[in-house]
Amino acid sequence: MTPQQLLEAFWDDFITKAPGKVTSIFPHSLYANLLPPEHLRRSAVNHNAAESYKAAAEECRKKVQRIAEECRRTNEKFTDPDFDVEDDFGCGDCLHGLPWSNDDDSEGSIFSVDRLRTCLDVLVSSKVLESESTRVNVSALKKCLDDSQRDESWDGPKSVHRVDYIYKKPAFCIDGYSTDDVRQGAIGDCWWVSAVATLCCMEGLMDRVCVARDEKCGVYGFVFFRDGEWFSTVVDDNLYLVHEDYTSDMYDNSGEEEREYRMSFQTGSGALYFAHCADKNETWLPLLEKAYAKVHGDYDAIGGGVSGEAVEDMTGGVTTNLLTNKVLDKDKLWQELLGANKEFVFAALSPSSNAEGMRGLTPGHSYSILKATEESDEDGNKFRLVLIRNPWGRRSRSGLGEWTGPWSDGSKEWTPYWMQKLNHMFGDDGRFWMLYDDLLCYFKCLDRTRLFNEDWTVVQLWTHVNVSWITGYHNTKFLVEVQEQGPTIFVLSQLDSRYFEGLEGQYTFELHFILQEKDAPMGEHIVRARGTASGGGRSVSTEVELKPGRYEVLPKILASRDPDEDAVEDVVKKWAEKKPQKLRQIGLNYDLAHAKGCFDDETMKRPPCKSGGEEDGSPAKEEKRSAKVKRWLRGRVKEKRKKENNTAVGQSRPSSPTPSETSDNGDVEAQGRSTPYQDSDADSAVKPWNAICTIGLRVYSRNLGVSIKLARPQDAEEGAALASDGLTPAGATM
Repeated sequence: MTPQQLLEAFWDDFITKAPGKVTSIFPHSLYANLLPPEHLRRSAVNHNAAESYKAAAEECRKKVQRIAEECRRTNEKFTDPDFDVEDDFGCGDCLHGLPWSNDDDSEGSIFSVDRLRTCLDVLVSSKVLESESTRVNVSALKKCLDDSQRDESWDGPKSVHRVDYIYKKPAFCIDGYSTDDVRQGAIGDCWWVSAVATLCCMEGLMDRVCVARDEKCGVYGFVFFRDGEWFSTVVDDNLYLVHEDYTSDMYDNSGEEEREYRMSFQTGSGALYFAHCADKNETWLPLLEKAYAKVHGDYDAIGGGVSGEAVEDMTGGVTTNLLTNKVLDKDKLWQELLGANKEFVFAALSPSSNAEGMRGLTPGHSYSILKATEESDEDGNKFRLVLIRNPWGRRSRSGLGEWTGPWSDGSKEWTPYWMQKLNHMFGDDGRFWMLYDDLLCYFKCLDRTRLFNEDWTVVQLWTHVNVSWITGYHNTKFLVEVQEQGPTIFVLSQLDSRYFEGLEGQYTFELHFILQEKDAPMGEHIVRARGTASGGGRSVSTEVELKPGRYEVLPKILASRDPDEDAVEDVVKKWAEKKPQKLRQIGLNYDLAHAKGCFDDETMKRPPCKSGGEEDGSPAKEEKRSAKVKRWLRGRVKEKRKKENNTAVGQSRPSSPTPSETSDNGDVEAQGRSTPYQDSDADSAVKPWNAICTIGLRVYSRNLGVSIKLARPQDAEEGAALASDGLTPAGATM
């Protein structure tokens, strides 16, 4: 075989001939009632930005009311059957996701002490340990194991109790929602906690998230924003505690010792394992965090993230990630900061390294930006100052967490004049001031989230695309028509995989896009929107002032594959019997998310219409489409046969497909090839590239005159072909 033939054979094996992915874990019939009508999922409907929220909030209130009525009928407090942390305490499904749950390796690390103790008992009973060469003090060894298990085997929560057990006088909210209420717990969700603290600065915003409750029945309802739509959830009032329940071998007739233990270790906000309020009787934050963990599957799923995404999840806004070293107009950004908590919400992320040069800031940590102000000193000199808060609400044991540079607590800049001017008091409370220039210097990036009210409308459309292994702009594009001039916000998103962790598969995607006028000359685009690693990767957006006209959004999707990750189909096979309830919880999130892309196996095989609208299904078009596919497939078969005829004697190559191996519709059955959809005994065989990404475009404007259509490529192979980076030929047929 010549070098060129070897290379062609490599690419022939590298790329799958039938691109596709797992789009449904369970049969559709199990959750068909949860999906909107198919015609709505396949079309872009223009509606007011607040409509989806109002529907979700009303549904939430009805849920809470129905549950409360049931509780009173049965005289029993509410227990959430879908997130029962008390019943689940032994297996940890509410704490951990699929990769952790009952995994052979991780299970061994947690329960190895018990297993080793059992093995020792077996060895003792068989008298193996009685010989001189293997004599072991089994009792002493087992005692060491017990101590090790007690001290190191489990550092998570030790008990679960209801609100009325933990708090003396529980109250959901005391004197309103306040930034000073917020305290981070044992999980690494500083990104979410800092977002909550920021939202507390805007009056009425938390009331939109915490929609309904019946504290006596122990049921609480919340709404969140996911993949372009609002949805509701409810939780009970069982919460995790740091310390275990009281146990003692000593007789305690009066119960005084137990009461003292409970008062010291299991009473008040400080007894909670996860996030809690500063007030010892306030409950809203841990219950909100529990609801946020529930909708994502478990508490592990919300460990680590980007503050801007958390703000989006609770406001329905759009976040732009601003790298501080790339800010072009600092004055423009300052004006936006001055308007914080009106149109925008801001958060800041510190760099992940160089702690010595951070001047007290915690590396890789999310902070809330509470306020920006421009004030003058006694001599008329102006200072741009920003008030920032650490979600911990205090410094760490090592002293990190608060800024120690100019305008930090105790610095020389603080005179009686400034203390009164800014109404500031020193203290280890997580709050600190710093200069605007220092903010841009010492923080890596800012998350700016635009908020929307009833003045805004939104239209969105989702689809799926076959992503090539090389960089370029995709041949599937969105056609947007704007009928009135005004500010327009474009958001290109992929599905939020945090909701189905463990089922993400082997591929990850990074989004970019170009906005240009329809059929614009090469390079004459309006905006090139670029994703950033610090931005989380869930979406990329841009805000522009547009005139009436027709525009194109060309996605660029960078895909990467991690062969060490399990494919979705392998995860399902692995956990279907071991953890069916956990798989149900995560799998349902996966199915509902992918239903947005309107996946249909036929759309991956046959060429859609050029116009970008939905196919009309007419017999003439169907026949024409089918004939084109058959011609393409016949061409592939001839090319394959020609290659195999030129294969050197002795080379092991797949045999050419015979007519019997070709189905009536022209599809060639893969012979001798390992694909993600075929069982293979050769586990080490390289699977062909098969990256399918579900993407959606949302467009916000202040008028109803915006519409979106899809322009698809002619077939799956053309869909993976890419235009030159940033340059799309004018008048190219899509």
